[in-house]
Amino acid sequence: MKKLLLIGLALVMLSCRAFVGFEPTFTMGMSESDFKKKNKPELVAANEDGTRIYSTYHASTDFKFFFFRNEKLVRFEKGKNADDYQLLRY
Repeated sequence: MKKLLLIGLALVMLSCRAFVGFEPTFTMGMSESDFKKKNKPELVAANEDGTRIYSTYHASTDFKFFFFRNEKLVRFEKGKNADDYQLLRY
């Protein structure tokens, strides 16, 4: 019975990660390919000059926007709405 209780407690603790949310992992200057491997971003905009904007979202953390220029992370912003990146100058 004690083992069953411990297994149940471990399962509950591990499953809480799904409800807590996803926090993106990044450092300024990291490569675009490393960022895409470590996170689950969505490409929301791209310009001819090589600038790309990715976003991540979770209900508890809102939207986060990541600006890449020449395949390096150069800027990070937070927003409440999915299209807030359009209001930011890049």
